[in-house]
Amino acid sequence: MNLKYYNTGIASHLVDEFYSIEYSKKITPFKTTIIPMAYSSIAYIYSGNQHIIQNSNKKRLEGLTIFGQFIKSYSILVKNTGACCGISFKPTTLFKLTNLDLSKLANKHISLDSIAPDISKKLSVIFINYEDNYENLFKQLAIFLNSLPIIENKDTLIIDKIIVEINKKEGLLSVNDILDTIPFSQKTLETKFKKMVGITPGKYIQIKRFLNLMRKYEKDQIDLKDLIYMYDYYDESHFAKDFKLFTSNSFKNYFKEDYLIVKQALKK
Repeated sequence: MNLKYYNTGIASHLVDEFYSIEYSKKITPFKTTIIPMAYSSIAYIYSGNQHIIQNSNKKRLEGLTIFGQFIKSYSILVKNTGACCGISFKPTTLFKLTNLDLSKLANKHISLDSIAPDISKKLSVIFINYEDNYENLFKQLAIFLNSLPIIENKDTLIIDKIIVEINKKEGLLSVNDILDTIPFSQKTLETKFKKMVGITPGKYIQIKRFLNLMRKYEKDQIDLKDLIYMYDYYDESHFAKDFKLFTSNSFKNYFKEDYLIVKQALKK
């Protein structure tokens, strides 16, 4: 398996990552677990007979697909050689481009054509035309995304500011800390954040804290007990509950199961 990232260029304010994944004959059939990564994304599935397995339900991935915000893991099964290319968006980008209530896309994989046909048609042409040149593909995608009108107003600016603060503090803050700095009630914050991001601010904080801990573990090989203390978990059992929630597995089995894509992404 070859996972590669590309320069986001002039779309860096909208895109967190451009990426390609190629599956060779040597590793297929291939199955891996994907954990919540705190962003929504779209991917163009070129080939490989690829499926999503979620809550024991199996769904084939074809063409241009939206991956909503997830709060639990799911599996990807690739039956033969193939590839996909994708765009991992900044948390509010999909809302800004489509004006969709992203909470309705949470924990779902949906055809982009079914909810944003105009954007889907234009994106599909780019993905197809540059299938054999990923560098040019992502340059053209950056140009296209940067040309689209986006929704920006007082509310989007506030939510973006909150996200920057959560990311800066690596999830080490509370919703009450946020409420002290914004002109929203807790109910209003929850409603607007879910609409623009897809999940509640509390869940976003929880996922970002967990991801930052796991990223440090994968990259720096810091002792897990030190990381649990560093990221304000009460004890190992508290961390174990989050680990089970987000990966559907125990930490011990993290070393036994195939989390190849996740581990490579965390080391980026």
